[in-house]
Amino acid sequence: MESKRHVRTRRDVLKRGAFAAAGVAFGAPSLAGAASARDGAQECCKTCWMDVKPGCCPNTIHARKNRLVTVYVGWPNVKPESIRLVPSSAPPMFETRNCQKYRNPKWKGVSCGDIDDLLSKADGRSARPCRVNVRNVDGDDDGDTVLKVCSCDLELCSTDRTLLLEAETGNGCRLLAMDSVKPVGCGTANKH
Repeated sequence: MESKRHVRTRRDVLKRGAFAAAGVAFGAPSLAGAASARDGAQECCKTCWMDVKPGCCPNTIHARKNRLVTVYVGWPNVKPESIRLVPSSAPPMFETRNCQKYRNPKWKGVSCGDIDDLLSKADGRSARPCRVNVRNVDGDDDGDTVLKVCSCDLELCSTDRTLLLEAETGNGCRLLAMDSVKPVGCGTANKH
């Protein structure tokens, strides 16, 4: 009896994951939960590390070549349909000489208020990932979220220095993160 319940639970989890991934694939609207957490009396917000193009430094992204960019996020339970990546011209709030690294992240000390302030100054550009999965990338025995985003969807311009992440955790808290980026090949088509 115990194994049947385990199988059913696992199937339920897999089924929910498939529906969430389908929401991302079809561009379902998402940040309603995050917006309500901001606007309501409940203010639950978490920060975590994020590593754009793991293993690369600087995190160079060609703005006009449609390539998949990998982003690691140090949180296992993120609602895929809520994920939004926002470019910003503000420099990251940590030492960027060595870039953010998922095995030695620099994000500690960056608060939700710090990242929220950058989000409030953003110019409306944002992108959703085209693929989302959970994998333990940093060896700490909990899952991490692995995103794939199309570089053209980010609409990067030459002045962008940071990529911000805004999402919602499985228990309804806002999740915020940041890492540095170095856009190349922006040209005149991507000036904002």
